[in-house]
Amino acid sequence: MACGTKVNIGMMSTSKPWQRTLIRITIGLVVTFLILVLADSLVAARTERRISNTLYEGSNLATPPSVEVTGLPYTAAAFTHEIQTITVGARDVDVPGWGLTSVTSSAQYVTVSRDDVFTGNIHDAPARKVFYRIQLDGVSLGKKMNVSDLLIQNKDDISPRGGWESEAIFEGTPDGYSQPAAIEMQLRIKQGSVHISAVDVIKGPNSKGSGAKVVDGDKLSHNVRADLLKTFSMDIPSEDLPMRGKPVRVYVAGGGVFIESEQYYTSVSIEDLAPYSRPLSKEEKPGL
Repeated sequence: MACGTKVNIGMMSTSKPWQRTLIRITIGLVVTFLILVLADSLVAARTERRISNTLYEGSNLATPPSVEVTGLPYTAAAFTHEIQTITVGARDVDVPGWGLTSVTSSAQYVTVSRDDVFTGNIHDAPARKVFYRIQLDGVSLGKKMNVSDLLIQNKDDISPRGGWESEAIFEGTPDGYSQPAAIEMQLRIKQGSVHISAVDVIKGPNSKGSGAKVVDGDKLSHNVRADLLKTFSMDIPSEDLPMRGKPVRVYVAGGGVFIESEQYYTSVSIEDLAPYSRPLSKEEKPGL
């Protein structure tokens, strides 16, 4: 027994140096990996900040937009000369003719120089895809329709996680009426224009004026029904949209209407990703 014990202790003592060496190597690799990840994140964050400041200084935005650059890792773009994605986002942008909107734009697989990776100064660079999306809420879209307190919701699933749909329910009070109407809607893209069409009246006021009552759509007169359908319908030509390119997709989600455009195999400058906005007044401009 004693001899056996001595053999086991000897085996354990001879294996410990290998274990310690393996642990040191593992710890060293983990630390090195974390340092590289941190350094890559810092480089990406600095480029994001520079792009954000460039767009802010060259636009009418009240605050710098959010910017995200991606890559695995990002600094690999200095050798591959391709940035995977540059995404710009801005909320509550005051767009002429539309009011406050949220805007997202991105360029994907952008061919750049080594310096562009670190400075973000991208001009006329080939890109595999350039994407734009605007979000119109009930206030901005309601002003266009002359409908106050416009509520936008999915037709089939009104929960916050209901996803996106091209059919919707709009509810609001049209000008000239004292009571709200609920309308079934269809959203479509036809020949490069956005068509927001009222297809049925679910319920609505039976007349104009303060004495109106809300009744089911099939109980409305022909004139009132036709007037409500016309009020809630609108066509938006591509040139009237605050985005580049012709729209390719329109849908409702999360209480808003989203319109998207895409351009493939084109060129892009970093300024092309800036959202449209109206000039700021003296009061709105940030102070020094």
